[in-house]
Amino acid sequence: MTEVATAPTPTARPVRSEPVPLYVWSMLAYLVANMFSGQWGEFGIPVPLDRVILLGTLTLLVLEPARDRLRWRPVYGAMIFTVLWTAWSALTANTLLTAQGFYALLDRIIVPFVMLLVGALVFTTRRRRDLLLKTLVPMGLYLGVASFFTIVGPRQLVFPRYIITFLDTNPLVAGDSRAVGPFLTGEANGFTMNLCMFAAGFAVYRFRGAWRWLALVTIPACMVGVVLTATRSAWAGALLGILAVALLVPTLRRWLVPAGAAVAVMGTAAVVAIPAVYELVTSRFSTSRSLYDRANTYEAGWRALDQHPLFGVGWSTFIDHGVEWVRQSPVYPITTVTIEIHNVFLSRAVETGLIGGLLWVIVCAAGPFVVLVRPDRRTSEHYGWWLFVVMAFIAWLVPTMTSPNPFPLPNTLVWLVAGIAGRHLMIKHPVRDAGALAERANDAADPARTGR
Repeated sequence: MTEVATAPTPTARPVRSEPVPLYVWSMLAYLVANMFSGQWGEFGIPVPLDRVILLGTLTLLVLEPARDRLRWRPVYGAMIFTVLWTAWSALTANTLLTAQGFYALLDRIIVPFVMLLVGALVFTTRRRRDLLLKTLVPMGLYLGVASFFTIVGPRQLVFPRYIITFLDTNPLVAGDSRAVGPFLTGEANGFTMNLCMFAAGFAVYRFRGAWRWLALVTIPACMVGVVLTATRSAWAGALLGILAVALLVPTLRRWLVPAGAAVAVMGTAAVVAIPAVYELVTSRFSTSRSLYDRANTYEAGWRALDQHPLFGVGWSTFIDHGVEWVRQSPVYPITTVTIEIHNVFLSRAVETGLIGGLLWVIVCAAGPFVVLVRPDRRTSEHYGWWLFVVMAFIAWLVPTMTSPNPFPLPNTLVWLVAGIAGRHLMIKHPVRDAGALAERANDAADPARTGR
């Protein structure tokens, strides 16, 4: 430790010389490709490229003889039971072999569970985790710039072009244009930009030189993009996530008030100066339809659960049969009835019964978010990933409590980051992290780096 601490450049060479396996690059490629999930036909690609890459990544990981081994935890059994219970619910409801039911099972249950394990098994060293940050930063910059061009212009610069085609031709978004990104939904776009913005903030601390400047540009780009999504859950997730980390880190705490004031002034100026932004934001604050949607689905969900408490109404069936439990309220109107319940926890209980809902709660609490109460302070880098989980949890919780949250990429990222931060709880006899000794030496010299 003393030799490392007194070396002139303690961190650089061991990390740079570390070979990066193919499955790490493949996993990063999957995250980029997942931005366009469900839209590959627009590029003339007949297969879901992101799913093919993920399958290849998992295959390479399983075949790797030198990979780490998982320590058995009871939550893994709960994950397996949850998958089997949900699949049985889909089978009995005749939705398992439908596109809607199968992909919902895959994207909302199976893939997030797998990502928790992948985070611990793939991103095992500091260099690999830095590569993940270097992937998320350009992704966030792209989404922020594309969102700006979509609303403010010039629209000719928006890529891919199917974004503009969707906004111009889809009757469901007529008169309600917002920054939907390649996901074609403002909430998924805002949710993902929140995560990329948090990654950029971490990257500012982690990197120097060009990558640090790129991260500094990405943060305001994502902030602007989140505003232009006109999605209140994304706004709340960003504000609460930043506030939580600022309160946890003493260095950031002193900047909270001046930074908040600066952002408020610049944001107000942008809203006033740009007519498109002013119209978008004010119209979103004045709309009540989404609130009526939530109220109607909540009440219908509770009625359905009261009639089918044990096994539920069946996986992925509420969107088609929820109208059976909708009733006219004396205080708000019935709007759209062919929609999902706007609360993931209630939705799980309604569709798979109280048993399925309880299993989902157990997996969430004992799986990714047990990391929240057990921060890893071994090095400042590990502590930084724990802070990332805090922000990711808040960014995830807001849409989870206020929408169906069916979005593949942001949910994948939340569970993946939780697996990275919780690696010390999940891995048996982990391989030594390249560069960790130098990081510990730096932290020993400066305890504030780990938040102490």
